[in-house]
Amino acid sequence: MPVEIDVDQRLASIADATLKIVAAEGVEGVTIRAVAQRIGGSTTLVTNYLPTRAALLRNALEHATQDWGEDLELVLQDTADHERLAAVARWSCSTTGDDQVLRRLLMELLGREEPGSEALQVVREDSRQGLDLLTEAAAAAGAPDADFAAEVLQLVMRGFYVASLEDPERWSSERVTPLVERLVRMLTTG
Repeated sequence: MPVEIDVDQRLASIADATLKIVAAEGVEGVTIRAVAQRIGGSTTLVTNYLPTRAALLRNALEHATQDWGEDLELVLQDTADHERLAAVARWSCSTTGDDQVLRRLLMELLGREEPGSEALQVVREDSRQGLDLLTEAAAAAGAPDADFAAEVLQLVMRGFYVASLEDPERWSSERVTPLVERLVRMLTTG
């Protein structure tokens, strides 16, 4: 009798292995063979689910953004509407778990991938969903111009991703959080 395989679990383990390789070796270290070795199987164990390197990177990003979404849902669970924008901004400038690895992956992909690639489509979708969330939260917070507030915060958060990689000691969550909270107050009070 064939063994039933949980496809979602397999894709998650492949994503985890991919991110561990990115952390250790950078994006250039990600190959189908390297991921297969990391999960302890043959290359067909990977290619049965993800046939190309681009698909590996996309899978890692999809799982990461899904995890981010779940984390953010927990943060916002009991947050009042008028506090949602500040909560999203604080969460966005945190650096915990795999955040640095994921930001490094994002930056490397932005610099290496061709426009329209599978991986960049995931990055673009995550960015658009983030902007939509910020716009909704800015409107709920009573920002005089919710679209403007969201766009400014989006640019600041994406800039933080780069700054936290360039100089992580200077641009830590502890330093950036009060700056972002002040910016949110300015954007919501006019």
